[in-house]
Amino acid sequence: MCAHLLPVVLLASLLAITTGCGQTASSSAGTTSGVHPECVPSAKPTFAYVLSYSDANISMYSADSCTGALTPLKPATVPTGVDNGFNAEEMAIDPTNRFLYVANLGSNATDAATVSMFTIDPSTGVLTANNPAQVPTGYFPQGIAASSNFVYTANSDDNSVSLFSVDTSNGLLAPLSPAEMLVPPICTSCSSESSPDFVAVGPSGKFLYVTDQDNGSISTFAINSQTGALTATSPPGINAGLNPWKVVFDPSGKFAYVPDEGFNKVWMYTVNPTTGTLTQNTTPLVAAGNQPSYMAMHPSGKFAYVVNRLDNTVSMYIVANEGILVPNSPATVSAGPSPFSIAVNAAGTFAYVGNQDNSSISIYSIGASGVLTPAGTAQTGSNPVNISLIN
Repeated sequence: MCAHLLPVVLLASLLAITTGCGQTASSSAGTTSGVHPECVPSAKPTFAYVLSYSDANISMYSADSCTGALTPLKPATVPTGVDNGFNAEEMAIDPTNRFLYVANLGSNATDAATVSMFTIDPSTGVLTANNPAQVPTGYFPQGIAASSNFVYTANSDDNSVSLFSVDTSNGLLAPLSPAEMLVPPICTSCSSESSPDFVAVGPSGKFLYVTDQDNGSISTFAINSQTGALTATSPPGINAGLNPWKVVFDPSGKFAYVPDEGFNKVWMYTVNPTTGTLTQNTTPLVAAGNQPSYMAMHPSGKFAYVVNRLDNTVSMYIVANEGILVPNSPATVSAGPSPFSIAVNAAGTFAYVGNQDNSSISIYSIGASGVLTPAGTAQTGSNPVNISLIN
C-alpha cells in the first residue's frame, strides 16, 4: 500500500463551469460571495461531484455559474458501492461527460478491487449505478483515468495498470486482453519494486503516464487508438524526484507538471508530441508549499495552482515562456484544514479545493491576474478526496 494515503487520506479530478461572474449569494451547501454583479447565468447546467473516502459516497451538486456556489442535488449523494474501510480515492469522468467511474481500493475480505460504473443524467446531473455496477480490476487501484474509449487504473500493490474498453452506448467496462500490464521500475537504483499510484492520459489521447511514488519515476506508454493496448515508449520513462504526484498537462499539451511532496517543489517538463517523452525544462523545479499534492491548470494555460496539504495553502503561479512556472503575487492563498484536491472550472472563473479535516469545499473566484480570492464554502461528505465537474 502506498504511503501517500496516510495520515491524511486522498483526493483529485475536475470542475467545469461555462461562464462566471458574481453576486452575493448563498446556498444550502454553504455560502459564496462573488465579485461581478453584471453576470448573466449560464443556460447550460453545471454539475459537481465530490468523492468522500470515509463515507464511501459521492456528493452531487449543481454549480452556480455566477457565484460558484454548490447546491446539493436530489438525492444529494449516491453510494460508491464499496464501504469496507479501503473505499476509494479517485474517480474519473469520460470526455463525453456521460459516464463516471470510481476506483475501489478493495471490495471484499480478499482485497479484490473493482471499478464502480455510473451513468450521468444530462439534465439533472444525478448519477445512476450501471448494471452490473462494478467490474474487477487490479489490487489497490489508487489512480484512474478515462479517455473516450478506454479506462485505466494504476494498481499500487500488484505493480500494474489495468486496461478496459468502454461500451459507449452504456458506459460498461470490459477488460482488455491482456487485462493488466506490469509497470517495471524505471529508477533501478532507487527501488527494485514499482508501485503505480497515479495514471493520466495525455491531452492527445496517444500516451498514458503512470506515476510510481515508491520508485520516484514516471512510466510512459503509447496507447493503441483501436484496441487501447499499451506499449512502453523508448525511453520507457523518466526519474521524477523523491515522491512525485499525478502528471498534469497544460491545455496545449506542450508542457507537463508533477508536484513532488518529498521535495516540496513542482517538476516542469516539455512533452514530445511524437514520442510522449517528458524532458525537464531549462528551469526544472519551482518551490511549492509543505507537501504539495494535487494540481490544476487554468483553461487559458496562463496560470497554475498547487494544493499544499500540511500548511493549508494553495500555491499560485503564472505560466511564463517555455512553460516555466513563476510564483504569482501573492504566491499563496489560505485553504481549509488539510486541503487535498483542487479543480478549476472550464470558464476559468472559479476554483474549488477539498478540505479533508473539516469535510468542506473552499470556493475561490479567479481574477484576471490568476489570483484566487476566497468566495465561500460548501459542506460535503467526510474526508473529501476527489472532485469532478461537468457542463
